[in-house]
Amino acid sequence: MTEQVVREWLADYSALSPAEVHTFAVTVHHNKEVIAAIYSVLEERHKYQTLIDPVCTALFGFYRSREEDLQRFTLFFLPTLIYVYLNAVAHSESKSCRGVEALLVGIYNLEVVDDKGQPREISFRLPSLAQASIYHEPMSLAPASLTEAALRRLEECNTKLVRWGPLAQVDRILAQNRLTVMTALLYVYNRNISVLPKTALEFLCKVTSKLVTQGFSKANKRVSYGTEVPRVLPRIPVSSQLLQQLLHSVYYAMYNDYGYMAVQAVEDIHQRACYQCYTELLLVTNSIKNSSHFVHSGQTSDAPMGISMAISPATAT
Repeated sequence: MTEQVVREWLADYSALSPAEVHTFAVTVHHNKEVIAAIYSVLEERHKYQTLIDPVCTALFGFYRSREEDLQRFTLFFLPTLIYVYLNAVAHSESKSCRGVEALLVGIYNLEVVDDKGQPREISFRLPSLAQASIYHEPMSLAPASLTEAALRRLEECNTKLVRWGPLAQVDRILAQNRLTVMTALLYVYNRNISVLPKTALEFLCKVTSKLVTQGFSKANKRVSYGTEVPRVLPRIPVSSQLLQQLLHSVYYAMYNDYGYMAVQAVEDIHQRACYQCYTELLLVTNSIKNSSHFVHSGQTSDAPMGISMAISPATAT
């Protein structure tokens, strides 16, 4: 059934005329049967080996197109694609995953350059009291002692920008650039996470837990004498930056209908950070864990990214 659904989807896409692409792009997000089938192909790539390359080719064609809906459809599967590739590398099966690797390299190379082919650099300034933002005006602060000049002296961070890039394009994924490429791809995913269908967050939480826990035995689980010792899967190497991007994604999911799964994923990332001794990451995971009780606070509404916006049931909205 899965193979038939995917082949029909590929045939429909290849038969599209230029005038039909936009309609196809709008409707493909709502085709739950196709989405589930593509996930099955990616997660069971050994079973559907003949479909991996055509699916990856179609997804790359989507991402190269000018249709935003098609580009977002490819991003829908990006965390799973990253896991599939890293898992294949951990099993020394990267040669059987060339289609996925080519897709990831293609998306990465498209994102690290702008429309003119120049290295892309993204920067933004964090809001501070010393400089005006959409949230406040420094001159409107009540205490006379908190003048704009005084705030500029007190806040050293007001001249620092958060930057991403520039990054160099790559011909292939090697051990030296593997985690850098994956981290950059997750950054691209996080930039678009708010416009993706919320069902993508469910798969995100599941694949995050699998990626960071694979190869670790469960605590307090003993094997009695005479029983067969289960085979332990190889661990997937991760970096602190990669886990930070995953944490960003999961934190968004925590306040967008997938609180329980996201809390579990945060706990899994926290345990992996403890094992790797990533101190900066532990600071973030502990902060999220200590504030995660707001997820099940029973309030009428929790806004995205954890900003509590409780609305009284008696209040008309």
